[in-house]
Amino acid sequence: VQPGTKIEHVVALYYFDFDLRNILNRYLSRIEVAVRTALLYELSNKYINNPTWFVDPSVVTASFIADFPTVAYNAIRKNDVIKRHHKKYLGPYAPAWKTMEYMTLGNLEILYDSLVLNKDKKLVSNRFGEPATGTFKSYLSAIRELRNACAHGKAVFDLKLYNGIRTGKAGTFSRATRHSVREALAVVDYLLGTISANRVNDMWKEIYAATSRLYEKTPNIRPI
Repeated sequence: VQPGTKIEHVVALYYFDFDLRNILNRYLSRIEVAVRTALLYELSNKYINNPTWFVDPSVVTASFIADFPTVAYNAIRKNDVIKRHHKKYLGPYAPAWKTMEYMTLGNLEILYDSLVLNKDKKLVSNRFGEPATGTFKSYLSAIRELRNACAHGKAVFDLKLYNGIRTGKAGTFSRATRHSVREALAVVDYLLGTISANRVNDMWKEIYAATSRLYEKTPNIRPI
């Protein structure tokens, strides 16, 4: 705690972080939908005769296939849509267009990372203008960590990412800063911009409005 900190400063920062989480959650959801759509569209069209390509050893790694039932599908199977599918059709899995609708952002990140062919990864990353697949993977990791922090009430304004962000189309990130929330916001800004420039503008207007409310209540917190 900084010298001179007052309880009202703590309360103001708490409500600012609450607002920030709610703002980011909405726009991170847009990115999640776009990532899911890109994976589903690109790979389902490439493997058009293989509706369960996500468990095909020629497409994804053996470790992903081995873990998929417990890590992802056991939860997916509880959904009413998937229950109805299994009552009507044989086979251990519903097709990709049904299954992937209920995969979490974390599931999607692991699926992307588990694609065997780098050219398959490029099909997805190129949809977002990032040709380097390793860099795009770091973007997915950043938004997944940020999304989890927002969803579970963790402080976001000073969040430190477990996985660092690689330099790429979203910006140049140094070793000292690539774990910071500022760089994570640069990734959100970039990915959201590939979806809708208007949504980027809306997001920053909301963030600046929340920040202005904080500074009005506690101007001495601005340098921090």
